[in-house]
Amino acid sequence: MRVSLFKKTMAYLLDAMPIFFILMVLNSLFVAELLKNPYPDYDENYEVYQQNVDDYYGTLDLYYQDLEDEIITQAEYDAQVVTLRDDFLVVNDETETVIYEYFSRLIYFFIISFLVVKYLYNLFTKGQTYGLKLMKLEMVGKINWFSLLLREVFWREVFWIFTFGFGFLLDSIMLTFGKKRKTLRDMFSNTSIIYQGTSYPF
Repeated sequence: MRVSLFKKTMAYLLDAMPIFFILMVLNSLFVAELLKNPYPDYDENYEVYQQNVDDYYGTLDLYYQDLEDEIITQAEYDAQVVTLRDDFLVVNDETETVIYEYFSRLIYFFIISFLVVKYLYNLFTKGQTYGLKLMKLEMVGKINWFSLLLREVFWREVFWIFTFGFGFLLDSIMLTFGKKRKTLRDMFSNTSIIYQGTSYPF
């Protein structure tokens, strides 16, 4: 019996969700503050920025209402919107740069930390993660540090991230319609997922 896409997805989520939870706790405890260190008064600047955004959209709504009430023409409305946007960008230029840099660092933290923790977790369990066990599945094949690195880091997480989700779609298609029901990570790592107690993949 072939392992369904649903079971594999559930096993993955059962493994990934606790890792994300741990990373979120770490972020709320001290990582966020560490990432803010290069940016003095980040929280105050962020609050000002949020207020500026609210004011921007509030003013935009007033302009639109004037247009609807035929107080101003479409040309006047367009000119006001352009001026408002330009003023907003000038006033908030530095703050937007800081916010962008902070959130970029935060995303890098989550991606890199997730990759490292998930790999170490797979290495520690030798591929037999709790997600697989709860779904009554197991990994078989040539399981070692290198095959787990290929399978769980490069041909899953990195492949999915750097193909903007296309890798996940390709995996789903290969599992659903492929003759051997194997993904690229199965082929390149010489491993596969089977039901516990069986001797055949998928």
